[in-house]
Amino acid sequence: MAKMEDRPVDAGVAGAKAKSDPELLEWWKQRFALLVGVPTDIARAGALLPQLRELSRLPDAERKRLTRERIKAFVSLTSDQQQKILAARRLADAADPDLGKSDDAIADPIASEIPEARAFLQR
Repeated sequence: MAKMEDRPVDAGVAGAKAKSDPELLEWWKQRFALLVGVPTDIARAGALLPQLRELSRLPDAERKRLTRERIKAFVSLTSDQQQKILAARRLADAADPDLGKSDDAIADPIASEIPEARAFLQR
């Protein structure tokens, strides 16, 4: 039988669990800034997938907490930055549709509670 991999897919997300909500918000802002700096949509999608995969491995309560702060960080981005993230997300969803649906199931109810998150909900 093959050994199950227990290392984090994205060590940054795995380590972010220990942060307080304000620290987590700043961490996501930094993570998005790095992601926006990636030169192409495909490469950004490749960087986004491990984040989403690591989030999907977390217990629901922790996943919701990290996702809430991720959405808050997303809405703080400029429109251009948001569009780059959304384009990468569409490609990531095409690469792993089940992962995208799983993230949407957690993120959409949270985003609907944040008035500024309209762009996030329209992805």
